[in-house]
Amino acid sequence: MTTKSRMTKLRTTFVLSMVLLMSFAAMSAMGSFAQSVSNKVVAALTSETAAQSTAKVPTTTTARDIPVLVYHEMNNGCNSAATICNASDPESVSATQFTAEMSYMAAQGYHTVSLAQYEAWLAKPSTQLPAKPFLITVDNGIGDFLTGAQSTLAHYGFTATAFLVTGFAHAAAGNCAPLLTVAGISYHVQPGCPADNTGWDLTWSQLASLSSSVYSFALEAGASGHYVQTYDGTACQMFYACMIPGETASAYETRVVNELNTGESELAAKLPGRVNSTAWVVPYSDLGYQPCTQSDCTPQSSNGPTGWLSASAGSRFTAVFVEDAFRNGTQNDRFRDDIKGRMTLSDFTSQLQSFVTAGSFNH
Repeated sequence: MTTKSRMTKLRTTFVLSMVLLMSFAAMSAMGSFAQSVSNKVVAALTSETAAQSTAKVPTTTTARDIPVLVYHEMNNGCNSAATICNASDPESVSATQFTAEMSYMAAQGYHTVSLAQYEAWLAKPSTQLPAKPFLITVDNGIGDFLTGAQSTLAHYGFTATAFLVTGFAHAAAGNCAPLLTVAGISYHVQPGCPADNTGWDLTWSQLASLSSSVYSFALEAGASGHYVQTYDGTACQMFYACMIPGETASAYETRVVNELNTGESELAAKLPGRVNSTAWVVPYSDLGYQPCTQSDCTPQSSNGPTGWLSASAGSRFTAVFVEDAFRNGTQNDRFRDDIKGRMTLSDFTSQLQSFVTAGSFNH
């Protein structure tokens, strides 16, 4: 039925129903009959409206793969209108660049899924999802991206999960963690705090003010887990993957578990109802495994108990996000495509397609 004929039908139905109602109102002896007819007219109109609404519901399907994208910063060292953000910090995209990438995804028929939907798919491949599902993740809690991308995501009806560092949110408000003492020596486990975070990362109140229809949250690191450590020179600098000098294996494992527990508890308290606690982004993708096979992945230095961190993370979390494609599906590790500022739109599309073709996002 054409739009014109549908409107004509509705107007005709409306006029007839009004005539009937006026006639029946004048016939008090037939009041119950009038009410019955009126109810039928209303029911018919309601049924047609419901049918039209149902037709707009996106189709669902099963998925062989779900591409996962990760972003970090926006307009850092480049103009917002730049087609590529070729700045000194490769993790920054421009607003124009990001909008073009989201426009491409929408034009290709992609729909975002929530982290909960993604995990449901991991547990059950036959889970029904929107056509061409993909997942957007954002690391660290950096203000320029989270605020700058929000309107673009909302425009396309896309959602994203922001993986947060609780220490960054505290430091953004000027608060730093106390020293950590190991084997009688105290270490500053938040080097650069708060100077490196104030005006850069979002505070808890700023995070809470982000649109709940666009952003949900999950844990990347607790108080100190994303700071590059200086307690062991340059040999092993990652809080989760590296032991502190003089630390026993048991003490190291307890420290890592406690930091994750505390971080999750704080996230839940600060952002109630918006936190997923069954997925984890590994800071710097550093689980201590070898080798690091991609040219742009992070060195995987570790001096902790061999294999403990990756095995522990795999048993604790449904999805452990890393940036090395060969790890996808190993001990619950899930690969993410790290979107860089140096990418043209052609680079973005070809890289995404190459990972899809290679099966890097497969179940």
